[in-house]
Amino acid sequence: MKRYLPRVSVALCCACALGILQTAPAHAASRTVNFNYSHLWLTPEFKTGGGYVHFTVKNCNYPKRDMTVLLRATDGINTDIGTETIKCRAGEKAAIGKGLKPGTFELELGKLDDGKYFKGTGTISFTAPK
Repeated sequence: MKRYLPRVSVALCCACALGILQTAPAHAASRTVNFNYSHLWLTPEFKTGGGYVHFTVKNCNYPKRDMTVLLRATDGINTDIGTETIKCRAGEKAAIGKGLKPGTFELELGKLDDGKYFKGTGTISFTAPK
């Protein structure tokens, strides 16, 4: 029995290491969106694997103006998760959804309805669903 103990422990260690290495890591996903709105604009829906949803402005025609980024769950009843106010200029980021569970979501971009159109591009980044 004693002579099999080292072999059994090595096999057990190898099995544990293999199990750890085969655990699926979280993969990031992103969507680029073009926006053009005077008051409110909804992104297409997207599915996440949970965690934060990030919106990054790539470019905008009014870089000194404020915009709001609202995250809304669209599974069943629409539920507002959170919102951030950022400038509509390249590099500005909003991160919403601490502890967010997997599901289907959309972002609502908003601004003061002053007759001016925000036109630009942004990226939505999130954890891909499994």
